[in-house]
Amino acid sequence: MVWRVNSVLDGKVAIVTGTSRGVGVGIAHELLRAGATVVGCSRSKLDTIPGADHDEAWLQRSAQMVCDQGDFRAIDAMVAEVVDTYGRIDILVNNAGGTVPTPHVEDVPELVAKIQGAPRADDDFERTALFHAFAIQMNLISPLWFATRVYRQMRGQDGIGSIINISSGAGHPAGSPTLVSYGAAKAGLNHLTRSLAEEWGPHARVNALALGPTMTDNFRSFVLPKGDPKGEKYFRDVPLGRAGDPAEVGRVCVFLCSGAADFINGTTIEIDGGMLPGVLYEAGLKTITDLL
Repeated sequence: MVWRVNSVLDGKVAIVTGTSRGVGVGIAHELLRAGATVVGCSRSKLDTIPGADHDEAWLQRSAQMVCDQGDFRAIDAMVAEVVDTYGRIDILVNNAGGTVPTPHVEDVPELVAKIQGAPRADDDFERTALFHAFAIQMNLISPLWFATRVYRQMRGQDGIGSIINISSGAGHPAGSPTLVSYGAAKAGLNHLTRSLAEEWGPHARVNALALGPTMTDNFRSFVLPKGDPKGEKYFRDVPLGRAGDPAEVGRVCVFLCSGAADFINGTTIEIDGGMLPGVLYEAGLKTITDLL
C-alpha cells in the first residue's frame, strides 16, 4: 500500500484553534491537503479559514467559527456544534495561544499588555498580575479545557482520536527570561500532554509540538530586529540557519494524525531546527524595547 499525503486523513474531522493567521493557518491547510475536514476558530468572525477559498474542495471541507477560548462555555458550545454538524471529532490541534516578551517580569508596560491582548489596568501591579494570569490561561488552562471537552466526544467514538498541543521551546528547562509566564505555561503544557496521554489511552493519543522560531507575520514584526529583517544574524544559533515554516508544522501534525504514527503517544516533538535553548530571546526583546 502506498502512503499518499493527499489522502491519509480522508474522512477525519479536525478542530484547529487559532486559525485567523500564522501557524494555525499553516496547520489547517496541511490537514485539508491530507483530506481532512477542518473546523477552525478565532476570536473574531471570519468567513473562511484564510486561504481555504482558493481551493473549492478545501472550501467544501472547512469552516471557520468564533470561539473565545477563555470561556469554557464557548468551547463547549463550539464542540457541540461541530459534532452536530459533522457527527464526530477525530483530531484536535490546540494551537491558539502565544505571547510577547516583556522587559521585566515584575512590571509589565501598558504597550506590552495591549499588544498581547491582556486585560487593561491603570495600576502597575494589577496590570502585571493580569498579564501573567492571561498568559497562563491562554497557553495552559484553555488548551486543557478544549482537550477535555473534545475527549468527552472521542471516548464514545470508534477509532482512536488524536490531540496535538502546540507548545514552545520557551518551555525548555533552561528557562525563558522575558517570557516567564508563557514559558511556565508551555512547560506545564508539555507535562499535561504526557499526563493526558497516560490517562486517555486507548481512546485518544495526546502529543505536543514544541516550536522554535517560525516565520509568521507576527514573528517578522515583533521578533526579527529591524537591522536584520531576514534573520541572517538572528538564526546564528539555529543549526539549520533559518526559521521554520507554518506548513512544516502542519505536516508534522498530519504525520501524528495518520496511520504512520499510531504508537506515538505522550511525546513532545521539538520543531526548532536544533535551536540552542535560551539564546533567541534578546533579539525579540529589543524589538519590544524599541517600541517602548
